Parts: sequence; C-alpha cells; structure tokens
Amino acid sequence: MPESVAPASSEIVLLSGHDLRRLLSPQVAIEALRETYAALADNRGDQGRSLGFTVEGGSIHVKCGLLPGSHLAFASKVNVNLPENAKLRGLPTIQGIVAVLDAKNGRPLAVMDSIALTGIRTAATAALAAQYGARKNSTRAAIIGCGAQAKYQLEAMRSVFALRTIRVFDVDKARAEAFATAHSMQNCAITPAPSISAAITGVDICITCTTSKSPVLTEDLDLKGCFVAAVGADNAEKHEIAPGLMRRARILVDDLEACAAGGDLSHAVRSGAVSKDRVHADLAELASGQKQGRLAADDLVIFDASGSGVQDVAAAWAAYREATRTGAGLRFDLSGGAA
Repeated sequence: MPESVAPASSEIVLLSGHDLRRLLSPQVAIEALRETYAALADNRGDQGRSLGFTVEGGSIHVKCGLLPGSHLAFASKVNVNLPENAKLRGLPTIQGIVAVLDAKNGRPLAVMDSIALTGIRTAATAALAAQYGARKNSTRAAIIGCGAQAKYQLEAMRSVFALRTIRVFDVDKARAEAFATAHSMQNCAITPAPSISAAITGVDICITCTTSKSPVLTEDLDLKGCFVAAVGADNAEKHEIAPGLMRRARILVDDLEACAAGGDLSHAVRSGAVSKDRVHADLAELASGQKQGRLAADDLVIFDASGSGVQDVAAAWAAYREATRTGAGLRFDLSGGAA
C-alpha cells in the first residue's frame, strides 16, 4: 500500500457512490464476498446482525457485521426507506450511509454512500450464487424489474457468464424499453418482453429485482433448468416467488434465518409448501466447498437473498482497501486537527 495515499491516523476516507462504482468492479466485489463467505463457514458466530424501526411513511434499517474470521473490520449500514419519497420530495426511496471501523484498534476508517454499496454487493451476491447454482454454459437471461438494481445485476452477471441474449420485463413498459436501449451491446442483445412468461421462456438465468408484494414468478411457469436469483424480497411484506415454485426447486440462501423471517422462503414456509430444512445450502457452505449448488442440468435452482451485514462489511472493506491503495475519495480529519 503506497504511503502517499494511505490516510493519516486521524483521517477517515469519504467515498461517494461514484467512487464506489469505480473501486468495486463486479470481479472485485464477487471475490470479496467469496472470501468472506468461505471464512464464515468456519466462524458461524460472525453472521451479521439486523435491526429495524418503523417511522412515519416507512422504516429505518441497520445492518452490521464483523469481517468473518479475521475480525479486521466492522461495518454498520444505516438506511432510511421511505417509499413515497420520490413522489413527495423528489428524493430516492432508500438513502443512508455505511461506516467502517478498524475492529482491532477501534479507529473509524471510512464513511461511504449506502445506495451504491448496496446495489453493488446485492448484485455481486447474486452473481456469486449463480456461479454455484446456474449452468456453467449459461448464455440466456431474464431480468424482471428494471429499476436501479437491474443495472448492477446486469453488470455482475455479465462479468461471470458469457451472456448473449437478455430479455427484460417491467410493469412500466417504457422503463423496460429504456433499459434495453441503454444497456444492449453488440455481443449481448437486450430486448423488452411483453410479459413475464415471454421474458423467462428458455432462459438459463432469471433475476427478480422488484418491490412486488405478490409473486412475479408463479407456479404455472416453466423454469426447468433455470437458476433464479430472487433479490427483491428483503422483508416479510415483499414476495416474488410463488411457494409452489419453491417446493419444486433446489433452494439456496444467503442467510437462512433472515430468509426464513423475511424473504421468499418465509412465504413458502408459512404456506406449508416447504420447511426450513428443505434449504439445500447457504452461501457459506457453497463458497467453502462444503455443499454443491446445482446437481443436475434440469434442476430448478432458486437463490433467496435477504441481504446481510456480512455482505456489507465484505464490500465496504474491499472498497476501503481499494481507496487506500489508489487514493480515491476524500480525506477528512475527524479529530478536527490540533487542539
């Protein structure tokens, strides 16, 4: 690490969303998560923690975690979620910050934008799971929901699979068309689909990144051999995958308890379609090689992602290390200088 760009002992690094998008390429984020989850397999007590509060018009969520195994760093993410924010105030639905601290000496290290960090680590987590759960020669994908998360998902999946055709669907037809136009490439065509059924027909990978409160993937859909990354349902009100599909699938999760409490798994468990012991593996077991994601080409594999403090600390620590290596971001003297 070059001494010229390493922060002084009283300085913290400030990283904007733009900084994070430059520092955390999909490859960097995916490898950071792979290393972190492999360490978590032998250090289960290092699973992240979450806390939620209800406020007028929305909620506040805190996710935090120690870097598994090494305990080198601690990160805490505070997000305020106000669904009417865009309409009422012209502000993003979710806003917040991530704080990173040295867990060995207690020194605050960095403060960074949570919107970009969450988008990057959510997509990297799905891509990591896809490396275990999708067919290796996957070339066809579908993205259901063309909001802010879709771009991150597209970049992450393209970084690990040679995708050639992608179909997208959104309840807002114009948004799906704009997404397809903006992100289509010569070697990877993106086209809007008229329906979810048309979008998912024959695909190898399907990503659902919506805010839906009722299943967007229903029991009647033919998803034989597909890998589904369900990343939208991060609380008990949201619901993307029908319980009947969960019953037919080989189920993977990022955090078993969190998914059982608030992910698509929670709906399947409450309906009686599956039990928690029907989950085949979590990311720690996959990253450490303890279990396999896909066993047969025709398996329907569903990855239920709830998001966790483990993912946040992995991505935030990687961003901080890249920032100190390259000098990215701003430096702020938290002590205020000499007394």
